[in-house]
Amino acid sequence: MLVSLTLLSCAGGKKLSMVQEQGITVDVAVGSLDDVYRESADVQPEVEVVEIEDLQGRKIIMNAVKDEETGEMVAQEQLNEIVVQARFCHVAERNGVVDLVFELAVPVELQQRRWQVRFYPKYMYMGDTLRTDEIRITGETFRRVQHWEYMVYNNYLSRVVPEHEADSLYALSRLMETFTARHGYDSRAEEYYRRSFLEYINRKKDLAKGTIYDKFVVDPFPKGGVRLDSVVNNGSGVIRYYYVQTLAAVPGLRKVDMVLEGAVHTNGRKLCSLAETEPITFYISSISTLADETERYLKQVVYRDMHFDASYNIVFDRGAWKVDPKKEDNAVVLENMRRHILEIIENEDYVLDSILVASACSPEGRYPVNEKLSMKRGEEIKRYLQKTLCSSRDSVVRDTWVIDAGEVSSDNEGVAGDGSVDGEVVKVTQISEDWESLYQMLEQDSLVHRSALISKCRAVEDPDAREAVLLQGKDSEYITKELYPLLRRVKLNFKLHRKGMIKDTVHTTVLDSVYMRGIEALKERDYRTAVTLLRPYGCYNSAVAYMCMGYDNSALEILGQLPRSAKRDYMLAIVYGRLGDEKLALEYFLASVEQDESMRHRGNLDPEIGTLIKKYSLFNQNYQ
Repeated sequence: MLVSLTLLSCAGGKKLSMVQEQGITVDVAVGSLDDVYRESADVQPEVEVVEIEDLQGRKIIMNAVKDEETGEMVAQEQLNEIVVQARFCHVAERNGVVDLVFELAVPVELQQRRWQVRFYPKYMYMGDTLRTDEIRITGETFRRVQHWEYMVYNNYLSRVVPEHEADSLYALSRLMETFTARHGYDSRAEEYYRRSFLEYINRKKDLAKGTIYDKFVVDPFPKGGVRLDSVVNNGSGVIRYYYVQTLAAVPGLRKVDMVLEGAVHTNGRKLCSLAETEPITFYISSISTLADETERYLKQVVYRDMHFDASYNIVFDRGAWKVDPKKEDNAVVLENMRRHILEIIENEDYVLDSILVASACSPEGRYPVNEKLSMKRGEEIKRYLQKTLCSSRDSVVRDTWVIDAGEVSSDNEGVAGDGSVDGEVVKVTQISEDWESLYQMLEQDSLVHRSALISKCRAVEDPDAREAVLLQGKDSEYITKELYPLLRRVKLNFKLHRKGMIKDTVHTTVLDSVYMRGIEALKERDYRTAVTLLRPYGCYNSAVAYMCMGYDNSALEILGQLPRSAKRDYMLAIVYGRLGDEKLALEYFLASVEQDESMRHRGNLDPEIGTLIKKYSLFNQNYQ
């Protein structure tokens, strides 16, 4: 009981009891960036009279009233605003972030000399909670004690002597004289008295630094993560602060609630927790909500026939044509080829007409031999393909061979009686020696002196003589071991046609997927992607994307070329407001309202337009 009374006495017990009993805490209210950067109350901004015209050519006088004596329009007197503790406000999103401004009013009861009051802002949005840097309001006495604590600790640290100063500060002359008188001069003894003893002392002091710090510094200064640490005098009245917290505008962000948690501290201990403040709410306004989500279509030509090639490096033994699945990667390559073909013949949109097999050889060996070898390898691959097609016979037989609507072939057309696929579906051609592919490899290979070599080879017509020229140089071993195997491959050319389509081409429209991805990026507030995708279109949504990124001049250039509409004029009002031309901003905003009355409500909720509405008292003006 005695300890408790002593504590209350030292920390202002009566005032602490009052804070606890009455639930006293700070007042918070929403603010704006104008509050944060506002000039002092002694400097009043110059009042401006603005004259604009509406769409009917009528003049509107802003910020003016008619003088009863002269009949002239004069500037309306601007009175200092009464402080209103607003619990919510609308906040504009810019460049993918929002600035949340709130006012903190600290009552006199919490401004005690021996106290430090700590507040912890807590932001709640989209089911998540974000805790940000704490705020500290520190009494004068509390701060003086903090400085004293650090002074004591720094005084201790100053007694730890640096090693480079040991000789001058720690001579220990008296001990040294006594030792010399008894034992005579000894350099090792001097080293002991000068160095070893000093190191021992410093080591003990250094090890004790943490203990000394904890003993004396009971209320340390913050090392980081504190928004404000303000020192105040007590009893002078309510003090107010404005804070700006920047949040990323994540997709779906519509509102943010903020509360403050607080506690009173003194002499290294927490005296009490403060009641949590009433929440304030920020409603997020984004330009991206003005995007036009109308679908955009492209004209497209659809072709009936489709051709495409695929290449497979099947390894053959030299001079052989039989496919060995166990050789090198042949099993993997053959499986990939099989899956590829099955995907094609089972496609719902296209019908397989034919497969052209071309088996190529390398220049190695005599050309007539390679010519026959190429054909034999092609026939071997053809047999493999026929087996693959027959393994998916059900898919092939059903309606795969329908060429034109109304000319449906019989169920068994293209399929032999033994279940094999007719040879007309798979055809074989040959590439005896694939010189063109070899030239391409040489051009792309940095290890070969290619330019002169390729020219020499092209100049020789006979393939066997050409190979002799090719292998004359120092690169011959590299070419035969590294490049020749890549030429022994199988190329397949697939010919397909679109089901049910008779004409060779059909003109149609398809959804512009790039444009729609740009709109989706706007909705998701991925503005960099939106600008990248929408920039080439130079349309209204391109301007929206530019404005979301703060590229206002680029947006102005696009909007100025678009036909007049309520949304277009509203966007121009925001752009000119951002660029500092309030007269044009007012004209375009009022024009948007004339075209669409709902823009009036939108403007009241939009901070960028709402500021103009409030400043110029719109919708209650004098017409001339």
